[in-house]
Amino acid sequence: MSTGTDTTSAQLRSQNAAEWARAVTHPLIANTADDSISGEAFEHWIVINSHFLRTYRRFMMVMGTLAPDTRASQLMFQAIRQLDEELRLAEQFAKEHGVDINAAPTARSMDYSSYAMASVGQGWARGVVVAFAVESLYFDAWSRAREIASPEVRYWDFIDMWSTSYQAGFVNGLSQLVDKLHATPEIQRIFRNTLRLELASWDEACGLESPDGI
Repeated sequence: MSTGTDTTSAQLRSQNAAEWARAVTHPLIANTADDSISGEAFEHWIVINSHFLRTYRRFMMVMGTLAPDTRASQLMFQAIRQLDEELRLAEQFAKEHGVDINAAPTARSMDYSSYAMASVGQGWARGVVVAFAVESLYFDAWSRAREIASPEVRYWDFIDMWSTSYQAGFVNGLSQLVDKLHATPEIQRIFRNTLRLELASWDEACGLESPDGI
């Protein structure tokens, strides 16, 4: 019987503790939380993230059809509604700030979105590991931002959206699905690669070099 610390989801997180530590202190997170991030950097992030979200929405649609049972399928399709709301907020922000949210993606952005779609193209197991990596790292990082930030910071609406109780429930649902898998070397590799691609996109928004050379 699993104790919670020996589950697949817990193992994956434990094996990548360094990525988690980097995420919660990343300039994108910390500087958005204390309102010191430049408008240019945050706008760049909205463009990068919106490109990924449009692909990720298609990813979730495929996941909904691949899901092994009705409950898992519903979890994926419900996520699409949240993605639509996130895209709506991004589009509104872009309109208000004169940002071209449909700018051509960079090679790094294309690598990440292509990796996600290629993974789901290889089946449910790989796809759910990618989703768990994306959602758990993002939720934990922005939850940390929420702890630090006040509702008066410029980008509170985004911090709020990225750290909602819905997101917590979604991550929990994904972790339960991942726990049905064995933590094989392939599963571990997919999880680690996804984390590194996610963090590399944050680095790109902030004009930083990625330590992993991505």
